[in-house]
Amino acid sequence: MLVSALSAGQAAAQADGTPPQVPADAAVQTPGWRPHDFSFIPLPIPISDPAIGDGLAVAAGLLYKAGGSERPWTSGAGGLYTDSESWAALLFQKAYIGADRFRVLGAAGLGEFNVDFYGIGSEAGSRGFAIPITQDARFGVAQGLMRVAPHTYVGLQYRAIEMATTINLETPPEFPDMDIPPRELDSRTSALGISGEYDTRDNEYQPSSGLYGSVVWLQSAEALGSDHDYGRAELEVNGYTLTGDRTIWAWRASTCWAGDEAPFYDICNFGSQSDLRGYVQGRYRDHSMFAIQTEYRRRFAGRFGFVLFAGVGAVGPAFGDIGREELLPAAGVGLRYEASRRYGVNVGVDYAVGEDSSAFYFRVGEAF
Repeated sequence: MLVSALSAGQAAAQADGTPPQVPADAAVQTPGWRPHDFSFIPLPIPISDPAIGDGLAVAAGLLYKAGGSERPWTSGAGGLYTDSESWAALLFQKAYIGADRFRVLGAAGLGEFNVDFYGIGSEAGSRGFAIPITQDARFGVAQGLMRVAPHTYVGLQYRAIEMATTINLETPPEFPDMDIPPRELDSRTSALGISGEYDTRDNEYQPSSGLYGSVVWLQSAEALGSDHDYGRAELEVNGYTLTGDRTIWAWRASTCWAGDEAPFYDICNFGSQSDLRGYVQGRYRDHSMFAIQTEYRRRFAGRFGFVLFAGVGAVGPAFGDIGREELLPAAGVGLRYEASRRYGVNVGVDYAVGEDSSAFYFRVGEAF
């Protein structure tokens, strides 16, 4: 919840409004730097999120080129507060070093979220019955990659999560799949693993051609200070094709797997990283997940554009246990405004409809 609520440029906060007027390419004078290399994007983001309520998020991102990098570095911060008394704060940094030979990513954040827990499994999500919980979270992630072949990067990732969960219910939950084990109510995960990327995109924030693939395998272990021992893997592949001078077709396939000992807050779930928009984050969660989606992106007037998207996915205890009846569809439409012409960063709003829910998403950057 904490990462996806605040991650600028990748994750989406849900909203109930239209794009604000955003200053584009605001120059920042810094000794030794060319002013036109900087783009500062401050953005207030209204939130109307079924998971955490209505409120406001504020994100600020600085894009710039350093050390001769052709790709922009990104420094940013964000925060949110909603009427459910949920709040969060985040700092992040992304850098390309040595003419993009090395890629470095770091982020840290904390927050408190008053949310609904629906249980684990596709049946629990479809049931629509939830119990109120409070999650006090802190997290940090660091990743370093090195180019080992053209467009190919391999390295390490470390991630730590501290989560204290309070069940705001006087009686035990009615369904067994909603029973959170006591050892998961106040716990820490500390995981180290291998990460890799394949990247032929022509632009990081608004690609019109190429492929982007990412794979991460993390192992949480007591030797690293974790309370749980389990593996977790994520794989995603995004593709982009330009047709004409105004239309981009984009597609995304993603999958996730978490071991049997993974705590409930670190298993796979819809609603994070823009997989299958239109579903409340965490309503559908299990140890395995996949999602496939496609998006039509069209520029129609100056800096303005629109998107149409559709997808399907499912969760299950294992991939072999996912049947046709568990498939969840989603579709929607969105509006875009190019806030930074130099780096191709869009801001926008999406409206998505799922099988039994719908939601608005206000975003910095594209969904994928």
